[in-house]
Amino acid sequence: MGIDFNDRLSAQLDYRGLRAAFAPEAIYQAFLDVERAVALAQGKLGMIPANSAAAIAAACNVERLDRSRIEMGFATTRHPLMPLINELVRVVGEPHGGYVHWGITTQNVIQSGILLLAQRAQATLDELLSEILAHLGRHARAHATTTMAGRTHYRHAVPITFGFKVAVWIDELLQAIDRLNEVRARAFVVMSGGAVGCFSALGPQGPAFQREVAQLLGMGEMAIPSRAIRTHMCDYMNALGLAAAVCHRIAEEVYQTSAEEYDEIHEGRVAGSIGSSTMPQKINPILAYGIIAGAERLYALAGMLMSLAHRPFESDGSANQIFEDAMPDAIGAMADVLVRTEAMLRDLVVDPARMLVNLNLSHGAIHGELAMMQLGRTLGKHTAHEKVHDIAVSAADGGRAFMEQIASLPGGGELRAEIDRRLSGGGSNGICAEYALHFGALAERAANGTLPTPAERLLHVEPPC
Repeated sequence: MGIDFNDRLSAQLDYRGLRAAFAPEAIYQAFLDVERAVALAQGKLGMIPANSAAAIAAACNVERLDRSRIEMGFATTRHPLMPLINELVRVVGEPHGGYVHWGITTQNVIQSGILLLAQRAQATLDELLSEILAHLGRHARAHATTTMAGRTHYRHAVPITFGFKVAVWIDELLQAIDRLNEVRARAFVVMSGGAVGCFSALGPQGPAFQREVAQLLGMGEMAIPSRAIRTHMCDYMNALGLAAAVCHRIAEEVYQTSAEEYDEIHEGRVAGSIGSSTMPQKINPILAYGIIAGAERLYALAGMLMSLAHRPFESDGSANQIFEDAMPDAIGAMADVLVRTEAMLRDLVVDPARMLVNLNLSHGAIHGELAMMQLGRTLGKHTAHEKVHDIAVSAADGGRAFMEQIASLPGGGELRAEIDRRLSGGGSNGICAEYALHFGALAERAANGTLPTPAERLLHVEPPC
């Protein structure tokens, strides 16, 4: 997960065991878990002797194997799985060792084992997503009416509330969780079809055997266990990337708006933290830029897998190796993203006073849409748009202030008073607070294990009488 000093920084965060999700011991044990399930399934179906199945299953524990023999085996066999199989055969002993790895192939074990570890890691990623939702829900409710500038194309648009901004993040994250929930049934699947996926060594019992293996491992199974099918893994990787993209966007806003020019939100400061070796005043948004870096790594991995999904014939070693290497890297990158996002949002500092200061930077012009809509009732929307536009440009070019020119229009006094009220924190445009409270409650529900349906996410507001 990075060079040594980056790993040392990451170790200060709570990774919930994810940093060891694909440690060598975990990978070996996952492969052994697959071999155990294979033996037990075959013993149950009478494909191998029941006592041989029991002996193999009992030996499928990484602590029973001689790791030095396995490591030496890599040097002689130049094969990714045979050293482990040979050691398992040795530990099982004769005659039962002869039924180890019966009728299956290397990629069956490696791919199924890697996906088994990914499924286990995903359970922890799910917990982090729930904690992130809980933090977002808290911020949405706390800042439902905290007025700030909404920005489009990096420019002031109309006033919103910070709670509304967070509600948008919540909705997008709920969509990302939907994708992850939907894809896992396709992605976390056993493949045990043998050399090319047609159960050439096992025959008609093959489908029943694979079904049993999947049940023993708590996974799904491939409809056709072809070694050439890779799109389900691409699907999962893309779902991870889209979830990371939500965290990336949140981090980008924290990263940018913690700058002195904005200073609206920033990471919680840790006593003793140092931002620069030469600029002692610096305290950098280290969590935010770590999120951005992790997300960018994940996008690259997803793109790389997509570029290899088409490899021809019934299997391809180059594609296999990249897919097998990419999955641990992807889980590691996603762990970096979610662990940092949880920590950042948990201690996020919001400055409503600075938000009001920034809201006033355009001296009222941010309420141009409000002015246009009010004037449009008498002038028509198009004419009102032109008039407010001309006033805003004139003020920006050094003419009379925007608010003065607005006040000079018919009915402008009341309009100016309304804009002044809103600029002092007296309200944003639209139904920002309603969205913030609604999605804040949905986030709390989701964090507690009840994911709202798409229909439940729709906001229903009673119009005023």
